[in-house]
Amino acid sequence: MDTQGTGNPLTRVLSKVLMVVVLIACLMFSIVYLNNRWRKIRDFRRNTDSQTIIKALEYYNQANGKYPATNDNDGEGWDKSNDIADSSFLDPMVNIGLLSIRPFDPVNDVQKYYRYQRFDRGEFGCSRPFVIFQVTDFETTQLDIGKGECPRFNFTELAPNGYTYQAFE
Repeated sequence: MDTQGTGNPLTRVLSKVLMVVVLIACLMFSIVYLNNRWRKIRDFRRNTDSQTIIKALEYYNQANGKYPATNDNDGEGWDKSNDIADSSFLDPMVNIGLLSIRPFDPVNDVQKYYRYQRFDRGEFGCSRPFVIFQVTDFETTQLDIGKGECPRFNFTELAPNGYTYQAFE
């Protein structure tokens, strides 16, 4: 007895269409889930990098009595990680072993990068020389945006979705 072809052809077509729709929905969910996961992973690296850089900056200051100079102006006085061809404020810390490599943002484009600048006494109303290190943009919501403020300027406003570290010499 031939049982193939006895079912309703419309039912078979609808069941195949339903399977394709479910498969596409699963793929879309997976893509969205993985994109969110990768954002969190990149932000975890940004947090880890920033903690490592801040510790290296503090050790450098203790050993040298000052923070690294900003020798490379990549725009508005900032030394930025997205300009990897030039020298960096990180190089002295790599050279003396405080950092094993020169960290950079996982995306490292025009919006997401690390930056650093050393300021002289009196700038923005601060009474002592100081440095600002920033992670410019996180991809997920951060509860701790850090701090960096002088009487005439709040540096956290430059990176509202990032992290700001300020230290005085």
